[in-house]
Amino acid sequence: MTHALVLALVLALALVCVALAFGAGYGLAVARLRTLQPPPAASTEIVATHVEPARVVFARLVPEGTPEWRAAMQALGARMKNARTRLVVFVHGSFVGDDPLAIARTLEGAVPVLPDLARALRGFTRAQVSRLLGDLSNFPRDYVDALAEATGIEAVDFTWSGENHHAARVQETVRLARVLALHGGGALGPDDRVLLIGHSHGGQLFALLSQLVARARGYDELVGAAAARGEDVGVLEDHLERLRRCAFDVATFGTPPRYTFASTSKFRLLHVINHRKTTARAASLRGLLHTRRGDYVHHLGAPGSDWPALSAKDRALNQRLDGILGAGTDLRAWLRHVARGLRVSPHGHTLLVDYGDEARIVPNFWATGFGHAAYTRRDAMLFHMQLVADHFYPAGDGREDVRRPSPARLWTGRARRLLPGRRSRSAPTTGR
Repeated sequence: MTHALVLALVLALALVCVALAFGAGYGLAVARLRTLQPPPAASTEIVATHVEPARVVFARLVPEGTPEWRAAMQALGARMKNARTRLVVFVHGSFVGDDPLAIARTLEGAVPVLPDLARALRGFTRAQVSRLLGDLSNFPRDYVDALAEATGIEAVDFTWSGENHHAARVQETVRLARVLALHGGGALGPDDRVLLIGHSHGGQLFALLSQLVARARGYDELVGAAAARGEDVGVLEDHLERLRRCAFDVATFGTPPRYTFASTSKFRLLHVINHRKTTARAASLRGLLHTRRGDYVHHLGAPGSDWPALSAKDRALNQRLDGILGAGTDLRAWLRHVARGLRVSPHGHTLLVDYGDEARIVPNFWATGFGHAAYTRRDAMLFHMQLVADHFYPAGDGREDVRRPSPARLWTGRARRLLPGRRSRSAPTTGR
């Protein structure tokens, strides 16, 4: 049995277990809501924004590779360049990184004299995950390269562990700050813009980055947590000072509303959510196997949904970070937030997109990643870049757009169905 097949079986089994756990958890939520008293107000409680989200319907614009597609992507790239956007950074979500189960990290701790072994394991894990998933809830390397070539804007992917808890995300945010500050030998200058595109919990890294850049409340605790995880924070302030010269446009796709974005003019925010319900909430898991209500992973990734860290040290770190970042691993908090089903982030602007990826009779949860895969499909690249450009870099007269979907458009009619895209044959090589 090959390593790839073993990994595929493990991932499939893990997905089934997670789905069963989520279903059981929601059942408990419904049963316990009647007995739970309303929680007291707290600064870490997620609240819904009063800004009404825009609703749009997915539209497959023109096929990739056609002259119309290339012209549209080039026009979007020109708008980005005019806005001084110099770099696009793609960040994947949890469980599709290079060490989602912290195996390499455990190996480093057990055999610190063999760092190359852990590094090789990380590279192998990320390569096999990307090869298996392709563009299913994942930004493969060929996706990133295709966007860079089509727009003329440099694009890179940032690979992180994918561990699903506070401390790991904090550490990886410090790594992200270093990568951005040193990119191209520190080539990002004053007034340059960086477009950050994050899928799922990859978007949480951007919220943490905004807190570090703004030296928001809890800055020292965040830096201390990264240091406790072995990250070199001695030059972090120098890196952050470089980043304070730039501006960041943040587009999150399927990122649950958890971490707070610091109030700073350096960050502009757009959140895209797969959602079909008439109200801007997803308080029910009905239709999960058929993806009837949109993105169920976004719904279930609510506060309290983190996995317990393997080491006692990390669990202690996460408990301390709860006071800054909100509930991490907390069943009671998770049940409460799942029952509320918040879709809209209190920070920035939200687009609720009907991707039309629901099934009629045969369950399609695997093909759609429980509604969480629509954002990374190769066939939807132009649609998503159009949404991002229309929000951050509006056109002067719109003549360069191809059947331009306006974010202000009323949500009417049926969405064009987003079918599974091509699988990636190349594996990312981005390492630590």
